[in-house]
Amino acid sequence: MRSRYLAGAAACAVTAMLVTACSSGGSSSGGGSSGSTSTTATFAEEPGAAPDYIFPMLTGTYYSVANIEGFQRLSYRSLYWIGKNGQPVVDTTRSLAGIPTYSHNDTVVTITMGNWKWSDGTPVTTRDVAFWLNLLQANKKNFAAYIPGEFPDSMKSFKVDSPKQIVLTLKHPVNPTWFTYDQLSQITPIPQQAWDKTSASGKVGNYDETPAGAVKVFNFLTAQSKQISTYGSNPLWHVVDGPWKMVAYNTDGYVKFAANPAYSGPDNHKLKFFVEQPYTSETAELNVLRSGHSLSYGYVPLQESSQTKVLSGQGYTAAPWNSWGINFFLLNYNNPTTGPIVTQPYVRQAMQSLVDEQAYIKGPMQGYGHTEYGPIPSLPANPFVDSYEKNGPWKYSPAKAVQLLKSHGWTVKPGGVSTCTSPGSGAGHCGPGVPSGAKMVFSLPYASGSVEASQMMQALKSAFAQAGMQVTLSTAPFNTIIGRLAPCKPSQSGCSWQMAFYGGGWTYGVDPYPTGDQLFATGSTSNFSNYSNPGLDRTIAATVGAKTSLQTYEDYMANNPPVIWLPMPVYQLSEIASNLHGATPQSPIESLTPENWYFS
Repeated sequence: MRSRYLAGAAACAVTAMLVTACSSGGSSSGGGSSGSTSTTATFAEEPGAAPDYIFPMLTGTYYSVANIEGFQRLSYRSLYWIGKNGQPVVDTTRSLAGIPTYSHNDTVVTITMGNWKWSDGTPVTTRDVAFWLNLLQANKKNFAAYIPGEFPDSMKSFKVDSPKQIVLTLKHPVNPTWFTYDQLSQITPIPQQAWDKTSASGKVGNYDETPAGAVKVFNFLTAQSKQISTYGSNPLWHVVDGPWKMVAYNTDGYVKFAANPAYSGPDNHKLKFFVEQPYTSETAELNVLRSGHSLSYGYVPLQESSQTKVLSGQGYTAAPWNSWGINFFLLNYNNPTTGPIVTQPYVRQAMQSLVDEQAYIKGPMQGYGHTEYGPIPSLPANPFVDSYEKNGPWKYSPAKAVQLLKSHGWTVKPGGVSTCTSPGSGAGHCGPGVPSGAKMVFSLPYASGSVEASQMMQALKSAFAQAGMQVTLSTAPFNTIIGRLAPCKPSQSGCSWQMAFYGGGWTYGVDPYPTGDQLFATGSTSNFSNYSNPGLDRTIAATVGAKTSLQTYEDYMANNPPVIWLPMPVYQLSEIASNLHGATPQSPIESLTPENWYFS
């Protein structure tokens, strides 16, 4: 899922005016310097990335960590919960089903449900799984995680054997680890007895059992989910199987959850309420921490990491939050002007050679980050990443970038604009589709609200200028930028963007087995760059169709970057009230589990 990493903020004095710059919408007790016990914990949201979509079958526009891990999963549990003791593995105690069994040459998958209930007292059964599957099959092209050829295309049929058991028959053998971690973990059973409707006033039926009916139900639930002003009052969202039920929502992103008294999971609530608090900027959030206001779980922008000592005296404990993910900015291969240019592998190799990852880590990230040169995270330690990717075949070298462009038909003007003067295919030419006179001129919007991101983008602009690549920067809120990103064709007006950095990269959350099929496979609805490489598609297919090593895939991606890799910062430098317990270890896929938290 897409993630916006928290990092950096401008330093400024603490004043009453700045403290009130945080968005209001509710109040909470406990946490911070007060040191008092409480039944309410308050969590700081990222600026400009408030949760705004509750229906757990998201379109690409809403496919973010804020919506999935920080919002939906609090109320709606996935079939398989990823994350245990800080590692990206299945936690069976929080999963709605037991580990699946594979048979018939890994083409038959049997899933057995646990003993879970909805908040209205109805058991969570295979009918709820079938409800989700029916909606997915009829609306797959609207689901952000859909990849042509993969689930549900790979499923020949499914059969509900009983309220506890459902059997999926697949069209071909699969890698069981990949299928469990990256496919089944995306299934989120939804309450058929409450949601199988086509209108707010209509009766619940079995509409999902026909494709036409499933489309109507999906459209109804999607429309309801877009009406964010009704979240607190809409009875649809009050039927949950997770530990938390939303009781208040403001359009600025303020969310208040109450403990679900009917929760049938393994955790015993000690908190009565959990509040997600929005802020207009990282500076505003930091000022609340420094002023001693009642924020239970916040963060220090990386540019202000020295403040951890001050906050320790305020009753907070610093906890770096590392995530299982990668960082990059996007290129649009279907932009009619710049698409033919970035399609050339040597251009992307040159761009990658202009990214000084070590300098970004030491500077904007204040040392809270690590290098990433490919699609598989180098941290936390894992058996997937190899030395070729970790070492980076295209480390920082402006001279190499200039040489690559010159040897492919470009007249390079450092500090100016490089121009294609030898168009055509073959050695010494700019490449197919690149016309004579084409210029290395790009626009790059990036997410606002983070000084760390701003500093990194400004440094990148200067570095690209060394090879005559002119980059025009602009800013927009995170939600605005991801709202612009969708697979598109060159002729469409929505394909006008050239580059984009929404402030982070990708967290392998619902896809912890890092094959990259969601990100880079041709036709994937999360392939926002419109990248297409038949050879890579075959390589990805080999990793998901059998127990195949990821090495061929990761080495190809490191050498031929489809995006421009950036160093990976910590997700955030958390500041947790010293009297709040159970909040660590923090989830590698950035999930929140406040049902485990309690105050002393």
